[in-house]
Amino acid sequence: MKRSTRILALLLVLSLLCGCQSSPASSAPPVSGEPSSQNPPFVSEPDDRPLPIAGIDAENYPLIDGSTANHPLLARIYAEITGLPREEAETLVQFNLGSTGLIWTDFLNDYPDTPDLLIVYEPPEEVKEEYAEQLGKLEIDPLGRDGLVFMVNAQNPVESLTVQQLRGIYTAEITDWSEVGGAAEEIRPFQRNPDSGSQTLFMKLLMQGDDPMDPPRELFVGTMGGLIDAVAGFDGSGAAIGYSVYYYANLMYANPDLKLIAVDGVEPTNETIEDKSYPLTNDFYVVIRADTPADSPVRALRDWLLTDEGRRLLEEENYVWARTGMPQQSAGAGNPFAMG
Repeated sequence: MKRSTRILALLLVLSLLCGCQSSPASSAPPVSGEPSSQNPPFVSEPDDRPLPIAGIDAENYPLIDGSTANHPLLARIYAEITGLPREEAETLVQFNLGSTGLIWTDFLNDYPDTPDLLIVYEPPEEVKEEYAEQLGKLEIDPLGRDGLVFMVNAQNPVESLTVQQLRGIYTAEITDWSEVGGAAEEIRPFQRNPDSGSQTLFMKLLMQGDDPMDPPRELFVGTMGGLIDAVAGFDGSGAAIGYSVYYYANLMYANPDLKLIAVDGVEPTNETIEDKSYPLTNDFYVVIRADTPADSPVRALRDWLLTDEGRRLLEEENYVWARTGMPQQSAGAGNPFAMG
């Protein structure tokens, strides 16, 4: 697997984003259960507006990478900073197709040609423990916010579960939907691989130190899209439950056969995630190395992302801004994941 992000390389996976508009004010990718395979016509000329960061263009644009749910944002940033049309930017940006954990470990090991900047979800606990010293040599700043969401088949009558009920389902203390207001049917809870971003949030936000049940092989899924499809189609019934992050499940890979359920009576929305009234929320981060030169394009891009212009860009892509109340460019917060 290729370890780094290289600008100007063709990315097939971004075919799922191709329905986005080319305008800088375009909305997030279209809701669809299947990524589209049709690309819009290429437009090779940048627009004639001034570029937002002096000294950064397509020639010296930093190598960047991020978690799967951040890929639309990274494509939009590239279009915004270089002046290239959005649809072309989506075909020119390539990402590491591995898990969030792999993206972190590659970056922390500083392998040749690894990215200069990440926009990424929180690393797994194993990465935090093994790379505690290296994490302390990074500047890790909150940028956006997302929620861990749970989904069931649309025909399942259950509309809301409490945090305690969800924890009971995943520790096998609750095994039948009739115990939580549903039909008399065995609950089939899907899980993700340990180094995925959604599994990290699942362990942190829901399990909180408890060990989940070991899932049968058929209930263990390695990709976010695979889990969504598996829950939607499991056994032709509403028995399954699974989880993802809100942005991916709601905008990048929505499935009409699924519904997102409320937690503690609060539905996941941009508004409830922003104000944290939805109980399972967590930030994602922009990350650079602390020794990045002060006059480098990497640091200039990071600083720009922490301004109101960065907020505008996130919100136009339907992400949730996480820095409300923070001073602009109050960057270099160190390691927010420090143990103890």
